[in-house]
Amino acid sequence: MAQLASPKTHQSPTEQARPSKQPVETLTLNDLDPSIRDAFPKLKAFNNVQRAVANTVLQTDNSIVVNAPTGSGKTVILELAMLKLSTQAKDAPYRIVYLAPTRSLCAEKFQDWKGRFAPHGLSCIQFDGDNLVEDVAQLSHHRLILSTPEKWEVFTRHWDDQSVACVLRPIRLCLIDEIQIMNDSDRGANLELVISRMKYIDSRLRRVDAPGGEMLQSIRFIAVSACIPNVDDFARWLASDGRTVVPYTFDETNRTTRIERHVLSFPSASNPYKFELNLNYKLPAIIEQYSAHKPTLVFCTSRRSVESTAKFLANRSPVKRAGPPAGSALAELAGNLANRTLQECVAKGVAYHHAGLLHNDRNQIEAHFRAGHLAVLCCTSTLCMGVNLPAYLVVVKSTCNHTGKEYTDNYVLQMVGRAGRAEFSEDGVAVILTTDGNASRYQRVVTETAPIESQLRRKLPELLNSEIAHGIIYDQPAVMEWIRSTFFYERAQTNPAHYQLAGGRLLDEQIEKLCCDTIESLEANELVVRQRPNAIVPSACGRLMARNQLSFPTLQLLQQGLKGRETLDEMLVLITRAHEFGEFTCRQGEKKILNTLNGPTISASFCDGGDDVTGGVRFRWPRRICTTGAKVYCLVQAVFGNLPINDHGLHQEAAKMVTVGGRIARFVIGLLTAKRDHPLEGGCFRALVSAATLLQCFQTKLWEDSPYVAKQLGQIGPRLARHLAERGKGTFAAIRHSDPREIECIVKKPPPVGNDIVNFVTGLPEFTIKLCKVEGAASGQPSFTCTVTQNNTHYDPEIAVSFCVLVGDSSNRVLLHVDNCTVESIPVMGCTWPLPVRDDSGAPIESLSAHLICHEWCGLDCSHTLWLVEQPPSVVKHRQTAITNFFPNTSLNESAIGGEKIALPSALELSRLRWNKTNAHEVSVDLPNKLPLPGAASQIPLNTSWWSESCNESVAFRTSVGNTTLISNNSTKLADTSNDISTMLDSRMLLKPLRSILKPFSTVPPMKPHAFAPLNISHSSLMGNSKQNHFQQAAKRIVTPVAIRPDELEYIFQPDRCTLNFTLCSPVDDIVDCLQRYTIFRADCCTPPDVLVEVQVEPAVRVEERKRKNFDLGKAADVFVSDEE
Repeated sequence: MAQLASPKTHQSPTEQARPSKQPVETLTLNDLDPSIRDAFPKLKAFNNVQRAVANTVLQTDNSIVVNAPTGSGKTVILELAMLKLSTQAKDAPYRIVYLAPTRSLCAEKFQDWKGRFAPHGLSCIQFDGDNLVEDVAQLSHHRLILSTPEKWEVFTRHWDDQSVACVLRPIRLCLIDEIQIMNDSDRGANLELVISRMKYIDSRLRRVDAPGGEMLQSIRFIAVSACIPNVDDFARWLASDGRTVVPYTFDETNRTTRIERHVLSFPSASNPYKFELNLNYKLPAIIEQYSAHKPTLVFCTSRRSVESTAKFLANRSPVKRAGPPAGSALAELAGNLANRTLQECVAKGVAYHHAGLLHNDRNQIEAHFRAGHLAVLCCTSTLCMGVNLPAYLVVVKSTCNHTGKEYTDNYVLQMVGRAGRAEFSEDGVAVILTTDGNASRYQRVVTETAPIESQLRRKLPELLNSEIAHGIIYDQPAVMEWIRSTFFYERAQTNPAHYQLAGGRLLDEQIEKLCCDTIESLEANELVVRQRPNAIVPSACGRLMARNQLSFPTLQLLQQGLKGRETLDEMLVLITRAHEFGEFTCRQGEKKILNTLNGPTISASFCDGGDDVTGGVRFRWPRRICTTGAKVYCLVQAVFGNLPINDHGLHQEAAKMVTVGGRIARFVIGLLTAKRDHPLEGGCFRALVSAATLLQCFQTKLWEDSPYVAKQLGQIGPRLARHLAERGKGTFAAIRHSDPREIECIVKKPPPVGNDIVNFVTGLPEFTIKLCKVEGAASGQPSFTCTVTQNNTHYDPEIAVSFCVLVGDSSNRVLLHVDNCTVESIPVMGCTWPLPVRDDSGAPIESLSAHLICHEWCGLDCSHTLWLVEQPPSVVKHRQTAITNFFPNTSLNESAIGGEKIALPSALELSRLRWNKTNAHEVSVDLPNKLPLPGAASQIPLNTSWWSESCNESVAFRTSVGNTTLISNNSTKLADTSNDISTMLDSRMLLKPLRSILKPFSTVPPMKPHAFAPLNISHSSLMGNSKQNHFQQAAKRIVTPVAIRPDELEYIFQPDRCTLNFTLCSPVDDIVDCLQRYTIFRADCCTPPDVLVEVQVEPAVRVEERKRKNFDLGKAADVFVSDEE
């Protein structure tokens, strides 16, 4: 055990300050070197705490643990240690790590230190996930790294990597701010692990680098907190490898400001949410009584509560504020904020602050609150961790957090400690609002503090697996060596009952048994392997779990839940049940938004305004959303579907969910791949394809078949991607063949934006994948190959594209899985792979399926299926490659067509239709649907006709498929005065159901037919022709009317109404669907009888239920189709 400062030698400075005790040597600000003193321009003199600790900081290299009240100047102690090292090291290599519990605290220190310490050679970098630091090499160019425990823990996992070791090796000082977060049940274990790992890494690297066997200087730890009464336990924990640790404890008398504490209790409500809501009505009087018209902080339990409390206070009554008027400053602040609700509150002197706000909005609010322009700031607990704000009054509005649990004692003390900051006030007031049943507890909390306990046991399986996977633990003795280096081991000796241990002489045996049981659990879950009696080696699954930062419950969920045949939606359900999503609680105020996204349609008022509607998520949750799993399931689909999330807090949570989901999907792929040696019963090919597709979705934030591929391009956001998709630019091929000026017209941006977009898309690869049977195999068994080809000769190698190749058979077996392929690697590794096809399952192999799935790009995938046996006739659908509404075309009932395949005509064929008047009383349009298809004995005609009786007083509708005809169930008499189809549609109840899908053109003056000429309608907005402008207006609802006069049909099939690139979608989908409900079916009916009798025959046409994907832009009639590849 390293030397530890004895309590007699290092007594509490409070006790030392008493006359009966001999004072220790102290330093004053004037004793400092001028270069160090200049770094504290606002500091006039050291206070009691700083004076007592400064000597140990500046005159020794001992590690230090300081427990001092909030506002007692602990940050100055950390700064003195940094300046001492920078002065002492001079040109020698050194590095400092500062760990803080929140990113906001890291950002505050970064803004303060980067300018103040630059003259001392301390270049700063923020490495906490809130910045764009991607390259590890950047860290090696800075002397001071500011990070959070979670980010630093992930970074140090790879300590044996050369680039990471180059960053870690020069570290000589580790500063830990707010170390009391080790008491947090969720985050405490991470901080404990990272400090223990830093100690281990330091000793290992020093042994490697020591010249001649002489040990180099160890890392110096300085930890500070406001509420760790068991400071000696921390000192013993940090003391190792010859390190001396000096503990300091200061009581409340050393605060530079006095805090008056009050605990107010009220009757509890039926639930915590209602209780906190009732507290809103108590707040105005409490603020009026205790604030003295000075700045007030109100801590609320959730983001929604923060916003509702601020709006309540702003609307209730004007908030009084001491000092000069701040109207102009508040007006300027409101103009700089992006959040509209926040603007309204700020205008009345009230603001709110939480992690869901934009970064700029948070900074603006903090700055104006410091300046005294805001009277009340409602916030979440983010601001209680070290952020320095000038609050005279602090109100803790309810002691029950948003999960329904009571705050920990230390958490409450952190919030109370925000009152009365030394730079702004000499005193402060803290008011805790709680229920009557908890009043006595919080009265005790404000007068005495409970010791900090370790949370490591809660996450022992994950932490042990992580250390085994990274080589820190390699056998049973190493397990015990590691556990003895933890804070858990120190506290278990002091308070074993807290950890369900007996203590005494058997304590080590009990802890060793606990570790052995955990190792056995890891072995049972295939995370570790015992090679020798004591050797412990990580398995591939264990490394995957550590690399992707998965929890042990999630691992067990996936191992038990994966069956191998999961579809895309089933895989998404499984992933969103992961333990990692537990923090995203479904709050009461979010349910309306979530259930709207989960609905079949979303009104434009929910989106961007307007009258149109769009579809909800692709896979709907079957019930109302009220759980965490359902919330995650809905939000990630909203991201993939490019749906608007009209709540910034939900938007930020969705971004985090996508990041976490990507890690889990990557683990699932690795888990399924690892199980190829021990395959799941029934294979895992389908599940592997679903997981790889979902990984692409998580990384691109789009569905695999999304029309919003333009969202992945520079200068194109979600809204512009929607505009491009609506104009037929839903694939990279469509964008590649577009005119740049047309792109600029759609996105409303000046040149050369269109050229940049088209040129970039032209540089993307175009893949094809093909399965082939190799003839003449020597073994007698059939032999197959998979070939991947990149067909774009203009491919830009600067565009990084990686992909995986998956091949499986109809028995769900994986035949080939090649991951992390690149375009450049295709000629190197060969673009053709042999497939080990074996028919040893007993069931014949009917087909092979190959998939190429890109990792970073959506819209480049391809697939191929090779059928090995002759298939029975089946129904196929006409492929629609670019369509603003995504739904399949009409499928015909196999009984009506004798099992033959049939497809609706393409857009190009529709555009060439002509009307003819072979009969003066009947207008017929014959769709050229006589396509020879495999297995078809004959060609099936599809005929759609409209006719009128000789008197031209009745109108009917008929659709023929083969020998079966659909006829309207009544005749409609047209009035003599009726001169257009609109009147008939509006006046006749019979055709009322059809009005929702039909748009008559009789309101447009008829035009004579002329030769068909191709014209891209996307250019029409530039031509300014009034008729074309009308077409632009009506384009969303163009379909063929149910009853048409020759002049109307003549107008519809004009050349500039149907073009090569844009043409009318066949309305058969909607018309047949409607006629199935409102008409009867009769075979070979040539003329419409006066009264049609219902005949019970099988419907000729079966319209499948539309399969909505990630959105719904409206009815099928509102559709444009393009067959551009």
